[in-house]
Amino acid sequence: MSQEPNTTQPIITDIKRIAVCGGSLGRERRSYVRGQVVDVGITDLMKAEGLWDLVTGLFIGEETKITPFLDFSLAPVRKPVLKLEVYDAKGNKIYTSGKIKADEDGFFSCEIRDKLPIGFHDFQVVLEGLDSFRQYSKDLAHLNSTEDSILGKTTIVGKGKLRILPEDYKGIVITSDIDQTYLATDIHSGKGKFTALFETPNQKQALPGMPELYRELRVSLSNAPLAFISASPHFFRRTMLATIAKDGIQIESLHLKYLEGTIKGVFDKVLGTIFNPIEFLQNGFKPAWSRTKKFLGASYQSLFDQMSYKLSILLYDRIYLPTETKEILLGDNTESDYMIFTLYQVICLGKLTGDELEEYLYKLNFLGRDAITRDAAKKIRLFAEEIHRIHGHTNPVALSLINRTNHGPNETEMREKVKDALPPGKYESLFATKQAFYGTEGALGMGIILESEKYVSIEQILTVVAGMIGKVLEGKLVDEVFLLKLLEELTLPNSAEGTRQKLKDGLVSAFRS
Repeated sequence: MSQEPNTTQPIITDIKRIAVCGGSLGRERRSYVRGQVVDVGITDLMKAEGLWDLVTGLFIGEETKITPFLDFSLAPVRKPVLKLEVYDAKGNKIYTSGKIKADEDGFFSCEIRDKLPIGFHDFQVVLEGLDSFRQYSKDLAHLNSTEDSILGKTTIVGKGKLRILPEDYKGIVITSDIDQTYLATDIHSGKGKFTALFETPNQKQALPGMPELYRELRVSLSNAPLAFISASPHFFRRTMLATIAKDGIQIESLHLKYLEGTIKGVFDKVLGTIFNPIEFLQNGFKPAWSRTKKFLGASYQSLFDQMSYKLSILLYDRIYLPTETKEILLGDNTESDYMIFTLYQVICLGKLTGDELEEYLYKLNFLGRDAITRDAAKKIRLFAEEIHRIHGHTNPVALSLINRTNHGPNETEMREKVKDALPPGKYESLFATKQAFYGTEGALGMGIILESEKYVSIEQILTVVAGMIGKVLEGKLVDEVFLLKLLEELTLPNSAEGTRQKLKDGLVSAFRS
């Protein structure tokens, strides 16, 4: 008698429509919510509505199994028509949007100009219909072929958190990179980048001490908001949200790069060139060809580079923050965070504006890359003008820290690269008394500098140290000997030397006891 083969592969029997958002941060009179509506293949068991977490977009148990590769195949919903509802902590509805029409890839954005109460709120995304005959036909075909389908039966497709700060907020907002700042992602080899696609949240390892540092910062800074920005593609979102939750880190928002947008932009540019040759050649073939080469080159680089994307997000988020908010920026030296953080400050100060800013960005070549297209330069200029209109010419950055890895330049080299990339004399004139950023090594170095600036206490650094022990950093086990050697060799500004010595004395005493 033949035996049926066992299989552990789940059988997909239906589709569930979800909106993946990731939270948002705003101020009383201006905030926003963004996300994407996608279709997820589900099993019969996953039809149980009560077992879905609509904040992360995951079914119960998936938070340990989800990978970016699995989400790469999520099907975007074409042009869904949505509505946003915001509820306060007591469950009272405090805002309802008008109709929100998402784009062809299911991405939507809703700006809220109504005055919202200060505090922590919940929002939900309601699906009201479709504005695409193609999507409607696709849904109809699925419903006709699937018995008892749940597609179309659920109207609430997503949920999220919206934090509203008071307009007179004078506290800190922390913005952090992810790869090589928070997570020990191998982004320096093709194998590492490929492996990252298949890693579950449990397989993604934080750099030793960083989860503890984020948690201690929130405690010491009176629940200061934390936002993550990463150039990882948007289909990493559910995995990242689960990873952050696994590490016990509370965040207000998570920004990831819309990879297909760049690809689509290149495709549209090529089509425009083919079907509009007169416009393409109106100023002569040579200038037209030069513009196109720069666009295609910059677009290709932007698939991997971070300059345009991260700078745009920092500026965009600044629009929605209270004027007197101060920011702590955390990044690393493996790409261009140090240049991005410096340029952000220069722009906020109004030291590059208008045509000068746009031309500078368009011609900027950093680390051998032309990563900012003309369209991106125009967008950044518009963000800058809006910031200056709302907040004036002020530098919101209180402190900028760069994790010094073995895969990038040291602090002096970083500073020289920035000086060379900025207009002559610009860095020296703006950052003569306080540097635009400080390079240091990992959570320990960042913690020491933060203590020297009175953002955390020495006791909190000890909590960070405790979180580092037993972990692996740069291929080496973090033990007592490693910690003391690292502490001795840390790159620190002179103002942090006192903290280094206090910590060293405390650790030596503790390790001897």
